[in-house]
Amino acid sequence: MKKNKKKMCAWLITIALGLAIVGCSNNKTTTTTETTMQQSETTATDTSSITTVGEYSDEDLDTSYSDSDTKIELSAGSANITGDGATFEDGNIKITKAGTYVLSGDFDGQIITEVVDEDVVHLVFNGVNITNTTSSAINAATGKKVVITLVDGTTNILSDGTSYEYADGEDEPDATLFVKNNLTINGNGSLNIDSNYAAAIKSKDNLIILGGNITIDSVDKAIKGKDSVTIENANITINAEDDGITTDGALVINIGNINIEKAGEGLEAVTIDINGGNIDIVATDDGLNARGLLDDSASDEEKEAYGEENQADTYLKIAGGVVNVDAGADGIDSNGQVYIEGGTVYISGATSGPDVALDYNGEATISSGTFVSTGVQEMSQTFSSNSTQNFITAYYSSTLEAGTEIKVTDKSGNVVVSYTAAKSFSFAVISSDKLTTGETYTVTAGDNSDEVTITAGGNTIGESTGGGMGGQGGPDGNGGPGGNPPTGEPPQKPTDANGNELEMPEPPSSDSSQTENN
Repeated sequence: MKKNKKKMCAWLITIALGLAIVGCSNNKTTTTTETTMQQSETTATDTSSITTVGEYSDEDLDTSYSDSDTKIELSAGSANITGDGATFEDGNIKITKAGTYVLSGDFDGQIITEVVDEDVVHLVFNGVNITNTTSSAINAATGKKVVITLVDGTTNILSDGTSYEYADGEDEPDATLFVKNNLTINGNGSLNIDSNYAAAIKSKDNLIILGGNITIDSVDKAIKGKDSVTIENANITINAEDDGITTDGALVINIGNINIEKAGEGLEAVTIDINGGNIDIVATDDGLNARGLLDDSASDEEKEAYGEENQADTYLKIAGGVVNVDAGADGIDSNGQVYIEGGTVYISGATSGPDVALDYNGEATISSGTFVSTGVQEMSQTFSSNSTQNFITAYYSSTLEAGTEIKVTDKSGNVVVSYTAAKSFSFAVISSDKLTTGETYTVTAGDNSDEVTITAGGNTIGESTGGGMGGQGGPDGNGGPGGNPPTGEPPQKPTDANGNELEMPEPPSSDSSQTENN
């Protein structure tokens, strides 16, 4: 039910087939479900460990470094380098071969990689402050992957200027921390990024964050991984003028703390899986946005039609964690499906239509967890009738003020679920695994008090006055045709018999730019 918004963007099926969250390499993959990977080198200086629930390569999990690794001691516009593979040239540090590089100190300049395609560069941030007023602080335009380790107990700072200087015909790097291919961030130290020109962190392949205390202030996007973004074990705070965390592929959040204090859209991807963690979002646009990609060569009519379609393989799935959204537009917006399979979700949507708290083109089902959304009645949607967990759709004849608590109590007065709305509302959707079929509950919101005896599936109190969408996920709870249910894992890039990645076909009109820039 997209409303011809700018974010309707490029050929979903082709892109989705090419997404990858893990590894995408020939390297050995280590599964570390609820296990701890300890340092294996007795000479390692870093003794931190990583506990993960996902599946990652050994490179992604490696936080070790030793006295034999190259050390780069930074000092203003100069550097003292001990070891091989790095040089100081023209005011910058150039890394020319794979290996581990331990950086410390303050630096005015840029860290550049000039390595071959299959090289992995491991940068250990052991207390660095890198500023570059004419370009990015980190420019990893070559190599297969960059792994950045944030050493325990250290604070590391990256910043740039308000404009970049480019060679003729060039437009990259375009982020304070820029990686042309794959990027992994691990470790337990802190990373503060002050982005003054474009994005703060950008990877043009897969981006994995497995730890660290990351604070971002950005005049543009905060975090972008073009093919995918995976987050686990990190504490991330974002203030961004554009999107908070975005990808043209799959976004997976397994555990951690994400606090988006300010952003255009909070989380944006083709598919979004939230499996755990604590996520707080304040967005001027949509809070959670699952959208397809449309080539920029499409006409306005084609874009509008595409945005109204059910994009079957686009979805938002929440299976765990606590998600709290305060959105200026749609709280949840999916061009395809919405699946609530666990966790606790609170949504405060826009205070005027056509933006709503829950917006989807296909179906929205709830099977477990706690869910409360508040918003307006115009264009409103509730859960689809094939949901397996009971839910209540509430309509109010007058607008309730911000700060109003909406509460459900059982016949003994016990609170089943409650939520204090961040903004005014006249419409709410409430669901909990404690809403038992056949039992009577009282729904209280301000001076309104309504009793409802639960029947299986959807239940309604009040009458709509705002012209909801009706059949397609509207007041009757009848969602549109559903897509393929997600498996809980992001799509993987195909490989041949030897495990080598196969090249994916280009999307249509690949010579033109896309609505969502790379």
